[in-house]
Amino acid sequence: MNPKLFIVSLLASLTFYAAAADPWIIDPHTHFKGEEQIEYESKTRERHPQNSLGHVITPEDYRDLADRLEIQATLITEAIDQDKPEFNDWIFEHAKKSDLVCGYTAREDLTSSTFLKRHKQYAKTGYLNGYRFRSGELGGYLSDETARKHLRRLEKEGMVVDLLINPDYAPDAIQLAREFPKLKIVINHCFNARMENGKVDETWTKAVRDCAAFPNVHMKISSILNFAGTEPFVESAPTEMEYYLPVLEPCFEAFGEDRVIFATNWGVSAHYGKVDHVVRIVNEFLATKGEAAVKKGMRENAIRVYRIKKAHLR
Repeated sequence: MNPKLFIVSLLASLTFYAAAADPWIIDPHTHFKGEEQIEYESKTRERHPQNSLGHVITPEDYRDLADRLEIQATLITEAIDQDKPEFNDWIFEHAKKSDLVCGYTAREDLTSSTFLKRHKQYAKTGYLNGYRFRSGELGGYLSDETARKHLRRLEKEGMVVDLLINPDYAPDAIQLAREFPKLKIVINHCFNARMENGKVDETWTKAVRDCAAFPNVHMKISSILNFAGTEPFVESAPTEMEYYLPVLEPCFEAFGEDRVIFATNWGVSAHYGKVDHVVRIVNEFLATKGEAAVKKGMRENAIRVYRIKKAHLR
């Protein structure tokens, strides 16, 4: 490791593990599920016994982790089937009960004629921050007039669109950014980056660079351990920050300190190793870019982009 990089990384580690008076990190990507949803999903899919998406998990299950890692609040990201929008209600109910939850990006079908009715109901809770689309959905929305009308509504209301996509869908993300220039777009998990022999391919690098050209697009540096390509539940991913530089450096270079957003992707990230390493690695990396990059990437950008309310921060 470069000696200067080593010193900065060491100082970041010492700062991270030092006791803090108050939690300060915002984690805008976690998954929680209720019993009805788990029962419904178990009828159509089989998951690994240790897969967190197959278990009931509530915000209280996250509390010890949040306290230990100086996380002030989490914004929950959808993990439900598109044909069961009623499962969003469970999240909103728990958000209102927990001081750990600061918001939610929900799951919906923008082509539905009943979308607006549910959208208004979600908005009334005070915890709706946007919606997440998965691979393949966005292209359909862009070619559907009803969905485009709803996208214009989300743009006007300052909602966020999270995109769970790989580099193959970068053209759809670019079209969305170009045609809805005031819509806030957040690419999840660094385009689901995957490293082989410590490298990422040019298709991924080009997608990052091309999407970063649009100022309304942001990059969520989340679930960092997934990028190593290790087999979940079998082997732990590497824990050295330097190992992930082939992903971290291009993302930061392209998007800059104002458009990168840290997140854990808990509990999915735990399939690859301890979430402690997820937080530490990104914190260490941002520390090499300066104090402002740490504050923005680990906290301020999430609050600004998702419009997280101060009243929802414990």
